[in-house]
Amino acid sequence: MSNGGDSGAVLGAARQHHLAQVNGVIRRPGMYGRDEMAERLLLEAMAAVDASLERWWAECERLREREAFAPTGVVGAYSNILPANALRDATASIYGEIAHRLGWLELDRALSEAEFHQVSTDVGGWLTQDRALSEVIETFGPPSLWIGGTNPFYPKTLGYTTADPDHDLICFHLWNTVANTSPEATLRGVHPEPVVLAVRHRPGTFPHSFSFTPEGLRRRPTGDQRSPVRSTVWLFHGEHARNASGVFDTLDAGLAWAAQHHVTGVLAEYAIGGAYDVAVNEGRFTPSKAHHGTADHVAAFGPGLRHLHLTGGRRD
Repeated sequence: MSNGGDSGAVLGAARQHHLAQVNGVIRRPGMYGRDEMAERLLLEAMAAVDASLERWWAECERLREREAFAPTGVVGAYSNILPANALRDATASIYGEIAHRLGWLELDRALSEAEFHQVSTDVGGWLTQDRALSEVIETFGPPSLWIGGTNPFYPKTLGYTTADPDHDLICFHLWNTVANTSPEATLRGVHPEPVVLAVRHRPGTFPHSFSFTPEGLRRRPTGDQRSPVRSTVWLFHGEHARNASGVFDTLDAGLAWAAQHHVTGVLAEYAIGGAYDVAVNEGRFTPSKAHHGTADHVAAFGPGLRHLHLTGGRRD
């Protein structure tokens, strides 16, 4: 029969084993399966070993309260935000954040308070243009947590935080995929390296915690038009017209109407609400001059979303 000292050694070994498993599934989630069940099982096992089950259950409830857990899990919440092939790594970042709060995440680099504040302050305005992986590292340094592999043709998520468990992760969601090429062609990506689509950095509910790059807005799932993040419509402006002459709830509907009438002009996507307010809230525009936000500026503000030039009802 084991004595107390032996029991302590066994418990310590079990804790180290579970810590390694938790950090493994968070960094390379794809190796543990196609969905987040591996994260949930391993983190709950870690909580049991660490006598922290009540804290783990509270974190699970908090996910639902923040709207970060849909009927299909965290991956369901992210499916309104990112392309399908970027969901696995992004989903793991939520569980990585929980692991950090519970003291289980082993950081590759802990930011100082000043560095964390700088990332928090700068990231919204930094995303108003498209950004690549190398720019993330150059601007903000190596991440605290790298989720996904190093292959430049595939998505990944980079997290930044301090050693303080009260600090959430600022998560950069990057995307790439293999381009369609002929069988004899050299394998290449749609982009030379992964590009940033969105950063999860805002407080509050999950759907409103993101800022997007222009590429991130272009790559958002079609169903996002009816998601709680942002509703949009498509307006057609004739080439020489002063006012819009058509409003459509989807891009396909607008294109069908334009083809039917052989019209020439611009079919543009508009967010429901004020274009200026939505752009500021999403981090696509940061007021920086005295006239920004004035009546004239707001009245003339463009949507900054997708648009297509049409000639005779067909895309240029």
